[in-house]
Amino acid sequence: MAPIVSRPLLPLAPHLKQAVASYQRQEPLGFGQVMAPVMVRADYSNGEWSMPELVPYQGLTLDPACKSLHYGQQVFEGMKAFALETGEGALFRPQMNLARLNDSAARMAMPAVPSELFMQSLESLVWHLQPMIPRGPNESLYLRPLMLATDVGLSLKPSTSYVFLVIASPSGGYFAAGKVTALIERRDCRAAPGGTGAYKVAGNYGAGIRADIKATQRGCQQTLWLDAVHKSYIEEFSGMNFFAVVDGELCTPSVSDSVLRGVTRDSVIQLARGRNIPVAEKPLHIDELLAAIKRGLCAEMFACGTAAVITPVDALAEIDGTTYEVPPSTPSSLSLILRDQLMAMQTGRQVAPDGWLHRVGHT
Repeated sequence: MAPIVSRPLLPLAPHLKQAVASYQRQEPLGFGQVMAPVMVRADYSNGEWSMPELVPYQGLTLDPACKSLHYGQQVFEGMKAFALETGEGALFRPQMNLARLNDSAARMAMPAVPSELFMQSLESLVWHLQPMIPRGPNESLYLRPLMLATDVGLSLKPSTSYVFLVIASPSGGYFAAGKVTALIERRDCRAAPGGTGAYKVAGNYGAGIRADIKATQRGCQQTLWLDAVHKSYIEEFSGMNFFAVVDGELCTPSVSDSVLRGVTRDSVIQLARGRNIPVAEKPLHIDELLAAIKRGLCAEMFACGTAAVITPVDALAEIDGTTYEVPPSTPSSLSLILRDQLMAMQTGRQVAPDGWLHRVGHT
């Protein structure tokens, strides 16, 4: 495990300390429904970032003509802080989130967030919000770093001013307990080659809402997206990467410019290979997968991501109601074994690979 950080913590005003101290957990906790009373803010102008500050969680004042509202210069990340048995908070592989945030920013012609600013913001927020980190099963402090353009004007050109924020939410599991079925989306596409699908860009997710509504109306909890060109190759779920165990092999679509390089995805692959489980990163044709399910060759499917962790998917469905079910998960299912191992590492109950667990404490 990495040593406790020694980076100077940002100060927290007395009234905000009191707001944190007076926090009372709400039931049900839900996911992303309750916001911490403190957030981080830094501003970019004249080619430089300001020092980050811990400020009250509050609304933003945006001009109706600001570029983030009209041209979508908005990027974000999804992360979690976990409570360790020692009482400290911990971040999981934060440098991967920073790298991906800056990749997303570069794609959207936005400035990079310096590592020192990013880590100081996260460490300070997690340190001061330690009393709010939930400690129950599947619970965590969900963190959302985000950056948006603030220049005013309707000309189509990059903004010169931006705001960087980190907000936090004490959260439970993403999915409610029960069966998870994914609707195969054969009409719309989430992302096209050369587009922004490999990045955490706000528009990627807005474009999927219509399909998610359709899935919900048909009793499904997720959407499974296919490629934009052929509408044949599996890409990912809405906001989560896809895995299936087919004929003894753990399969996942190859990363591309339309598939997100998930932090949890990378962790799953490394943990599986550490168990000598064959992993194939390759194109997955939807018809071949459905044929494998019908022949009994697909033992399990699961979604993975920061919010979902690792969640078994029990079935795929077509718009006409046809359903393809896989065997129900059991304690011996690979998805649940990897989930238990990953969560044990995230909470410090099991030793994680070097650099994965970033403890947050005060020295």
